[in-house]
Amino acid sequence: MIALLWLLGCAPKAPPPAPDVPHALTILHTNDIHAHFEPAPAEWLDGHPAIGGFVRLEQEVRALRAARGAPQTLTLDGGDQLTGTPITEINADGSFGGAMHGFLDAIHYDAWVVGNHEFDKGLDNLTHYVENHPVLPLSCNLLRLGSTLPLLPRQEPSHVFAIAGMRVGVIGVTTQELGGLMKGSEFGRLTLLPEIPAVQAEVDRLDPVTDLIVVLSHIGVDNDKALASAVKGIDLIVGAHSHTRLTAAIQVGDTYIVQAGSYNRSLGVVDLVEQDDHITSFHYELHDLLPDTATVPPDPKLEGMVATYKAEIDHVYGEHVSDAPALLGRSYNHESPLGRWITDGIRDRTGVDIALYNAGGLRADIDAGPVSRLTLFQCFPFQNPVMRFQLTGAQIAGMVALNVTAETDEKSGFLSTSGLSWTWRKSGGVPTVVSVLVDGQPLDPARTYAIAANSYVTEQWQKHLGPDAKPQNVEPLGYTDLDVAVDYARKKPVVDPGNVRAVLLP
Repeated sequence: MIALLWLLGCAPKAPPPAPDVPHALTILHTNDIHAHFEPAPAEWLDGHPAIGGFVRLEQEVRALRAARGAPQTLTLDGGDQLTGTPITEINADGSFGGAMHGFLDAIHYDAWVVGNHEFDKGLDNLTHYVENHPVLPLSCNLLRLGSTLPLLPRQEPSHVFAIAGMRVGVIGVTTQELGGLMKGSEFGRLTLLPEIPAVQAEVDRLDPVTDLIVVLSHIGVDNDKALASAVKGIDLIVGAHSHTRLTAAIQVGDTYIVQAGSYNRSLGVVDLVEQDDHITSFHYELHDLLPDTATVPPDPKLEGMVATYKAEIDHVYGEHVSDAPALLGRSYNHESPLGRWITDGIRDRTGVDIALYNAGGLRADIDAGPVSRLTLFQCFPFQNPVMRFQLTGAQIAGMVALNVTAETDEKSGFLSTSGLSWTWRKSGGVPTVVSVLVDGQPLDPARTYAIAANSYVTEQWQKHLGPDAKPQNVEPLGYTDLDVAVDYARKKPVVDPGNVRAVLLP
C-alpha cells in the first residue's frame, strides 16, 4: 500500500489545460419572412422603396461569407416563414408553402425555429413542410400531445454546431401565445411548455458541452428581455415574432438580444469573439437589403426560381380590381383607415348591425395606386371565413372597454369596427367610456345585435370580445375576408371612409 501511494504521488501530473484561444464567429439572421420572396416596401425609408427578397438576401449572405470566411458563419432564421404572399397557397414539395424550401436551402441556412404562423394551414401541413425542409427545425417547448418527444419530424430542442473552432449550442423556443394564435382544435393536438423553464433546462443541459449558447427565439422582443433576465447562461438571443427592427443590440445582463425586422427586407449581422466560455467582443449591424448596394452578382438559379413563382402568382392574382387615391394604413393599437375600410366592406356585404376585424389580421397597407387581387391578398393573407353571430348590448359595451384599454396601453390589439362608435376620455390617467352608439343610436344593453367578423375573432373571442362575450348563433357565411375585400374594391375606389369610430375627448 505504501509503495502504491508513493508511486501515485510520484506519477507525473497531467499538464494544466492550455488557455482557451479567441474564436471569431459571424451569425447571419432573418426572421418573420412571411413568404416575401420578392422585394417588399420598406416603410421606414423615404418613398417606401421595395427592398429585399431572396435574390438580394442571397447576394448579401454570399458577400459576407466571402468576407468573414464561410466556415466562420452560422445562418439562422427566427420563424414565421409562412403566410403573407400567395406563394403559401401553392402546394410544393408536399405542403402549402413548400416553395420556401428551395429558397432557404439555396442560401444554406443552418437552423430555424418554429413560429406560430407555421401552423396557419394546420398541423398536418406543417408536418409535411418540416419533413421536406432541408434546414433543421428547432423548438424546446413544442411537444407531441401527452409526450416528451418533439412535436414535428426532424425537430430538435437544440443543436450543437461545431463551427469556428468552438461548440455553439442553439436552442429554439416558440411563443407561449400560440394557443391564442391558432385554431383551438389544432392547438389541442400538441403540448406547449412554458418558455422560461423549458429554455433554462436546455441551457443547463448544454452549458457543460458548449462554448457559446444562442437562443433562437420566436417570442417577441419584450419576452426576450424577460427571458434574458430569468434564464442564466444565455449569451445571445436571436429574436423574432414582434417584427422589431433592432439597429443596435439590446443587452440584459450578460445576454445580447438582436432582431432583424420582417418580410425579408433586412439581414442581421452579429460579429463576436468568444474566449474562455464568454463573449469578449460583440458587434451588431442591421443591413437593409437595398437593391443598389449589392457587391456580388445575383444567383441565376434563384432569379429563375423567383421568376417562375412570380409568373404563377401573377396569373392568378394579377387582376386589377380597383385604385387607391391615397395610402390606407393600418395600426395594431388604434383605429386605422384600412380597418375602417374592411369593416365597412363586411357590413356592406352582410347587412349586420356591426362588423368587426382584429387589427393584427391587417398584414399590409394599401399604397396609393392600382389595387390588384395580390394587393388585397397581402392585406388579408389568412383568408379567414366571415362569420355571423350575436352579442347583447352589454357584451358590446365590455368589448368597447377592451378597445379603449388597447388604445391606452398600446400593447393589446385593437378591434376595428363598422356601425359601432364611441367616445372616451382619460380621467386621472384612467380610460373611461363616455358614450357608445350603434348606427348613430345609443347602445341598448338589453338588445341583441347582429354581428359579422372574420373567424379569428370568433375563435379567439375571449381575447377580442371579452371573457363574458361568447358569440351566440355563430354561422359561417360561405366566403372569406379576402372575397369581401375584392368584391368591395370592385364597387368603387379604395378610399378611407373617414368617419372616425373611436373619439378621444379632451
